[in-house]
Amino acid sequence: MNNGKNDNIRKYLENIAIVLIVFSGIANIILSMPYAPIFFQNIGRYYTSLNHSNIEVYGLLRRIIGFILLFVAHGLYKRMRLAWLIAIISISVSVSLHFIRLNNFINPMVFGEILIIATLIFCQSNFRRKSDAVSVKKALLLASGSILLVLTNSAVGFLSIKEHYSGIKDFAGSFVHSVKILFFIDTTAVATSRIGVIYTDMTIIFNWLFIIFALFYVLRPIIYNPIITKYDKDRVFKLVSKHGQNPMAYLALENDKKYFFSDKATGVIAFAVVADVAVVCGDIICTAEDAPIFLAEFMGFCKENNYAIMLINITNKFLELYQAMGFDYTKYGEDACFLLADYNLIGGKVAKVRAAINHANKAGITVLEYKPKENKDLSLEREIEKVSHEWLASKRSGELAFMLGGIGLADPYERRFFIAKAANGEVLGFVVFVPYAEKTAYLTDVTRRKNDAPQGVIEKLIYDGFMVFKEEGAIWGSLGLVPLANVSEENAKAKLTTKLFEYIYEHLNDVYGFKQLHHAKEKYAPTDWQARYLAYYPKMFTPQLAYAIVKVQNPKGILDYVLPILKKKNQGDQDGD
Repeated sequence: MNNGKNDNIRKYLENIAIVLIVFSGIANIILSMPYAPIFFQNIGRYYTSLNHSNIEVYGLLRRIIGFILLFVAHGLYKRMRLAWLIAIISISVSVSLHFIRLNNFINPMVFGEILIIATLIFCQSNFRRKSDAVSVKKALLLASGSILLVLTNSAVGFLSIKEHYSGIKDFAGSFVHSVKILFFIDTTAVATSRIGVIYTDMTIIFNWLFIIFALFYVLRPIIYNPIITKYDKDRVFKLVSKHGQNPMAYLALENDKKYFFSDKATGVIAFAVVADVAVVCGDIICTAEDAPIFLAEFMGFCKENNYAIMLINITNKFLELYQAMGFDYTKYGEDACFLLADYNLIGGKVAKVRAAINHANKAGITVLEYKPKENKDLSLEREIEKVSHEWLASKRSGELAFMLGGIGLADPYERRFFIAKAANGEVLGFVVFVPYAEKTAYLTDVTRRKNDAPQGVIEKLIYDGFMVFKEEGAIWGSLGLVPLANVSEENAKAKLTTKLFEYIYEHLNDVYGFKQLHHAKEKYAPTDWQARYLAYYPKMFTPQLAYAIVKVQNPKGILDYVLPILKKKNQGDQDGD
């Protein structure tokens, strides 16, 4: 009981300290400004008489400390260890600056910052979350490059209007002046005209915007945003190509993913963090032999960061392992799959698709495969993007992410692009397929068409694509998941999550068209409906996990589904009146 009370006291003190850090950051920035309000200038009576250059250095350090404290406040709220360390160092420097500058040490800001340091040290055991692995060296190089670019640009600008200043004669002089302007807001080179004054003021503003930009990149590890490099992407591509048995595996290459690489096994986990839940896209990507070690390592990482874990749209390959490692699971839906050797357009079940394709053929629609790695066609890509924008504009909700890929023309890797064209050459639609299971199977990932495209465009694209893969020796084709379809399993104990999913599937189709999606895929007559699951740790399906599922797939959240319905209903009521 006492331990729980002590923990609450610690959290209360920590949150007070974080609020004080925000105020300290703002105060440091304001006090560093050369044209501070009179109220702050009056504080100057406590300060010693220092020479001008020392005052400039003092102001520079205060500004940097102020911005750093504002940046790390969020990391402290999330109890990040690196944020804690940077805050301790920054506030210690701030206190030291007070002692150096003040005649009289009786200053509220000094006492406030000493209190912050004491609180952070007292509660240090609670700040244990690790930052994502990131190359700080690369971040520093990026920040340094940005600052150098700003300095050079400013120097060229000052030199080009040197007649408006006294003291600038050559590029070296203008560059030195740029350094003084950027770091010390030193206007020693006196502007001799209105143009010079305006340019100096604007340079100070824009240069400090770039300082903030540079600090942001240096401090990115604290706010969960690892810098994903081309090397990382290529590494993930190789792992996905070799070990990606889940149709979702290729989506690890999308830009909305973070990566967890193992120190002890060869593999990768593609995930995102939502509401302190590490949401994993599909299964872990590794060999069956390495899977127990790899999963245990990832669970340790999540435990250190106080993350719950949610694996979405997983197959049954590692299901027993997940259970053995303490996960619970529930069926999440079914994947419409096609054994390509057996798939054709014969029979009543596929009559609608056959009729649609016949209609497209009579309209003179042709399908071709676009291979951007072999012969890039920028004109064709612009038409593809135009179709995509028109399709997105017609949707009532925002573009879904995480479990759906993008077009991927910038970095195609092994994506396959099939384009439907009218008889006059106009692009009517396209489908992007992604491989899995070492290119023995393909997922229909992105399907888009023009609003006025003739019937059968998408059906012809998908069927023709499947037939090409069949000729190449691929075994499976997939139309992807139908969420919440047939979630009850024979001989399986009825779970609360199962009942919840069944209720959503039956009664909330206005929010998301589960049944419509099932019908749209069922008409293709899949040869197999393969079960897909959710696995979660700890073993309790909470509202936090439910929120994470929705939010990770639609960054706009549940309101993006609900608001169009309310708007439509309101419009209907008005029309009725």
